[in-house]
Amino acid sequence: MKSFTSLIVSAIVTTGLLAGCAPKPKPDPRQLDESQVRVLADAGANQFGIQWGKPLNGAGERGVAAVTDGVTTFTTHTGSRVFIVHNRKEFPPTADNGFQGTDEELKDIGLKFLKAAGANADEIARARVLTQFTQLGEKSADGKSVRVDAPQKSHRALLVTRHIGGVEAPSSRMLLYVGASGRIGFMELNWPDISRDVVDRASQLRKSVEAGFAAPRLEGAEVESVQPVLLNSPAAGFYNDSVAAIRVIYSNNNKELGRKAVRYLDERGADVVLPRDIDRLREEAVARKGAKQAG
Repeated sequence: MKSFTSLIVSAIVTTGLLAGCAPKPKPDPRQLDESQVRVLADAGANQFGIQWGKPLNGAGERGVAAVTDGVTTFTTHTGSRVFIVHNRKEFPPTADNGFQGTDEELKDIGLKFLKAAGANADEIARARVLTQFTQLGEKSADGKSVRVDAPQKSHRALLVTRHIGGVEAPSSRMLLYVGASGRIGFMELNWPDISRDVVDRASQLRKSVEAGFAAPRLEGAEVESVQPVLLNSPAAGFYNDSVAAIRVIYSNNNKELGRKAVRYLDERGADVVLPRDIDRLREEAVARKGAKQAG
């Protein structure tokens, strides 16, 4: 599930930031001072209703700042509408600590948070509640049969998607889990400002698609859909890139292959450079034994 992948990456990023919070002989430049921590904590409390414990620690690096009380961690990109909230006591949710209100109440909570973050309501494409089911099975003592229980409803999440000027922005979204207390268990709000140049570029690509853009062929696959999109860096990362592209989804001719190929192109059919997330570690090439040396 993509949300859990994002959570793992965000945990890696946040852990790296908050590593500077531990006492050290020499001051760590990444550690936020008391006033900076307070500003960040107040933003989390005022915008998203976070109830902080003490003590609070914070750290920041390359435009990303995080504050934590050991239970709740609030991470944001400076100057960007990108927030991650994680309460480790309420997320991952269980049948006992999941949100008990109605779907409409869950939507109201999410839309309130979007408004508090300064998101443009006209950019909301769709708000829907996703229900996760669990199912238990038990193998017989002789191992010859399995008894499977009926699926049971588990926790729910709110997913709010975004479009800008009629163009889908699949990288932008709000994914929200609310606990039984009514407070955030986990939230990934990735709703950054997109520059006018990129939005205008998306409009141009939309016209190319409407005029009959011919997607390049892919061996062993057929073109399934062609659509203009606006892409931006994920919430868990150090960058705030954005780009317009034509998304082409290919269906596999081989039915045994489940994953569909996706390409992001410009109007000439060339691949576009996708938004960055975190810097990849470079690995040195390993010399093989017996390999001939160059020169």
